[in-house]
Amino acid sequence: MISKISPVFEGALEAFLPDPDLTVSQWADEHRILPKKSSAEAGRWRTSRTPYLREIMDSLSPQSRVERVVFMKGAQIGGTECGLNWLGYIIHLCPGPVLMVQPTDKVSERVSKQKLGPTIDETPVLRERIARARSRDSGNTIDIKEFPGGLLALTGANSAVGLRALYIRYLFLDEVDAYPGDTDGEGDPVSLAEKRTATQPRRKIFMVSTPKIKGTSRIERAFLASDQRRYFVPCPHCGNFDWMRWPNRWSGWAYISHKAPYLKKPKWRIYHEDDLHNRRSKLSSE
Repeated sequence: MISKISPVFEGALEAFLPDPDLTVSQWADEHRILPKKSSAEAGRWRTSRTPYLREIMDSLSPQSRVERVVFMKGAQIGGTECGLNWLGYIIHLCPGPVLMVQPTDKVSERVSKQKLGPTIDETPVLRERIARARSRDSGNTIDIKEFPGGLLALTGANSAVGLRALYIRYLFLDEVDAYPGDTDGEGDPVSLAEKRTATQPRRKIFMVSTPKIKGTSRIERAFLASDQRRYFVPCPHCGNFDWMRWPNRWSGWAYISHKAPYLKKPKWRIYHEDDLHNRRSKLSSE
């Protein structure tokens, strides 16, 4: 009789378990700890502080039929943190191979050291699954985080080798408008990365960015080829829902401030019917 299952076999078994009932936003509220090193509000994550992220995170949950989520957003409203919550959920409850792509290798290294690493260290359920970086052969380096049932690889969009290094189930493309148009002569970095998910029947792709130049923006192009969800908020005077327009900004941007009193009953609404497997959200900042 076998009294103890080896860690490797245990990790393989976890990969074949049914998907959990917990959504990504619920996981974040229950487990995620924001580190002092990289957060203005350190401590337990509260989705109530950023309610516009709830539907986005839950669309990344395995219960959702959505395969691709594109978030075109304003600066500093939680896009990367939303992605980190998703990565934590994967590591803890839904393991598999993951690739996180930043604009360059240098940015990827900075995100690993300043955001991802501290998040793992501060969040107990993640710290239990990823060995300490200082231990020999730990499987925890700047660009690789191994955990039972999977691994997380980090690379820059300027590295063709990093984009075609492995086949993956989950893909996190962060700040895609800062990616180069071509990577080492091998083509568009987004296309190169997405090809790594081609053999995965239950893949999830999360694309995030603040848009740069209208008409040439990669995130804008992805958003326009979607159901084009916008975040509606009630008017503080009449109560009617609408998304706000800003002068001197792209026509059609939605406005949000998490401190505004009229955020109590907001909602995402579809502007263009599309494939249920593709969901895009648009949100600007002041």
